[in-house]
Amino acid sequence: MHPLRERVCDELLENPLLRTPPPEPEKPRPPRVRRPRQFKLPAKFSLLPKEFYAVWCNHQKELQMAKHKVDDSPPELFPELYLKPRRLDYYARQLEHTMNVNKELLKRINLIQRTGGFVDCWMGEPSNQYNKLLCEQRQRYLNEIQKNNFYFYSRLLVARSEQLLTKELDEAWKDTKHKLILGASLPFILFKTGKIDRDMKDPAFDKPLNVHRTRVSMDIWVLGGSKIGKVMIELFNDIAPKMCTLFLALVKGDSSGQAYTGTRFFRIVPDLYCCGGDVTKDNGFGCYTPEGGELIDSRDTDCYKLKHTVPGVLSMVVSPNGEVCGQFNIIFKPLPQFDDKHIVFGRIIAGPAPTLERISALGLPLGTTTSDCIIKSCGWITRKGEYREGIANTIKFPPRRKPKK
Repeated sequence: MHPLRERVCDELLENPLLRTPPPEPEKPRPPRVRRPRQFKLPAKFSLLPKEFYAVWCNHQKELQMAKHKVDDSPPELFPELYLKPRRLDYYARQLEHTMNVNKELLKRINLIQRTGGFVDCWMGEPSNQYNKLLCEQRQRYLNEIQKNNFYFYSRLLVARSEQLLTKELDEAWKDTKHKLILGASLPFILFKTGKIDRDMKDPAFDKPLNVHRTRVSMDIWVLGGSKIGKVMIELFNDIAPKMCTLFLALVKGDSSGQAYTGTRFFRIVPDLYCCGGDVTKDNGFGCYTPEGGELIDSRDTDCYKLKHTVPGVLSMVVSPNGEVCGQFNIIFKPLPQFDDKHIVFGRIIAGPAPTLERISALGLPLGTTTSDCIIKSCGWITRKGEYREGIANTIKFPPRRKPKK
C-alpha cells in the first residue's frame, strides 16, 4: 500500500470514535429472599389413625430438615492462583500482536473493496522504459515456449509406437501358424492326465471258444464341453448273466424312460475308480427297480469269482443290503479291496487308456468332480454286427447343489 494511504488508514483506525466503549458498571444484585420451607407429606388414608399420621409427618419433616454432614458448597475463588502476575506481560504482547494482525487484515480488505480486486503495482501510469522491459520479459517467455515446442517436435519425429509394425506382425503370425499346424497334427488331450498301464492282462477274462459276448459302445463327454472318448465294453454273458442282462436293459432303456444315456459319473476318485449309472436320481442315492418290480439279490448269484485285477474292469455296485441297483464301477488300477464286494460283469476292450486317463483327471480326492462327465450316447452291437443306439433317459433328476465359489 502507498505510504500516504497507509497513513490515512492509521489515522482513521485511531479515531476515538472507533474505540471500544468502556464496559458498563456492574449492578449490585438484590438480596436473596428465602422462601418458606415446604414439606412434601404423604396423603392420609381413611383407615390410618390420626396419632400415627401425626408422628409420621413429624418424622418426615425431621428427615427433610436434616443438614448434611459433608460440605458440598463450591470452593472459594482466589484470583491470584489463576491470574498469575508474571504472565500478564505475555498476555499483553499476545493481545498487541493480534490487534496488529487485525489491522493488516482491515487494510487489505479496504484495498480490495476500493480497487475491485488484486493489483500488482502502484506505479501509476507505466512509462516507456517500463513498457520496454515488460515487452522484453514477454519475449523471453515466448522464446522459452518456442524452444520447448521444437524439443517436443524433434521427439515426435523419432518416436515409435509401442504397437508392433505390420512386418513384425506378419513374421510373428508365420511362427504362430507353424505352431498351430504342428499342434493340430498331435493327438488332442483335454486334461493333464496320468498314465494307465495298458499291458496288464488277466487270463480269467479271455473269451472261451464258441461263446458270444455282447459288446456295448459308450460316448463319454464333458457336460457343455468337448468329447472325452469312446469306449467299447465286452459283457461277460457266460459268467454273470443277470448282471449283463440288467446292464444291457439300461443301455437300451425301458418303457418308463430310465436309461444310461444322459446320466453322469457322480463319483470319480483320481487314479482309483469312477462310479456312474444312477438312472433314477443321478447322484448315487437312487436305486433302479426293473419292470418286474423285484430287485436282483447278489446273494442269489455266484459271480464273485472274477477279481478287480486290471484297469478298465466294470463291476456292478452291490448295496450294503445285498441289492443291485444298476450302478457300475470302472476301475483305473487293480483294486483288490473291491473283490467280493462288487460283481465284475465286463471290461473295456477298446479305447481304455486315453479315455480312462481323462476321466480320472476330472476327479477330486474326496470323490467329487470338477466338471460333469456324462454318457452322451450308448448302444449295443447285435450278433449280426449291427449297431443299435439306446434311448435317452427322460427322468427329471433332482437339482444339484452348486459348488461354493
